Amino acid sequence: MSTKINERLSNHVADLAAVFFKLHDYHWHVRGPRFKTIHELTESYYDDINEVLDAVAERLVQRGGVAPASLKTYMDKTKIAVPEKGSYTDEEVVAGVKADFEYLLKEFKETRRLAAEEDDAATDNLFADYITDLEKKIWMLRATLG
Repeated sequence: MSTKINERLSNHVADLAAVFFKLHDYHWHVRGPRFKTIHELTESYYDDINEVLDAVAERLVQRGGVAPASLKTYMDKTKIAVPEKGSYTDEEVVAGVKADFEYLLKEFKETRRLAAEEDDAATDNLFADYITDLEKKIWMLRATLG
């Protein structure tokens, strides 16, 4: 099996873990008039990300790889910036989540393209669903930002 796909899956695990933790930071520290809405939204997002993280890690293991599973490895591998401000406005959260989801979307599309080239239908199909979900979430976040 392609080591290139396994490396991408490993990077996705790290990126998804970073987004998972970042969403918790936003969830706990958002402030402003849309607190309740953003608090609930980030909770639904980190629940979704947790499921994707698990499925991607399992796919990596199915392909003979080793899924990263430590905070240090996640932080060494991820390209997701993880600020810790202690407080975020509702607009900062929406813009930050949108940017992270756009990054994941771009990366997932590349993995799907590579999987299709290598006739890895399982990985291709897995990411097709995630791409659809991210595109819808990004559309809604854009609409929220105006």
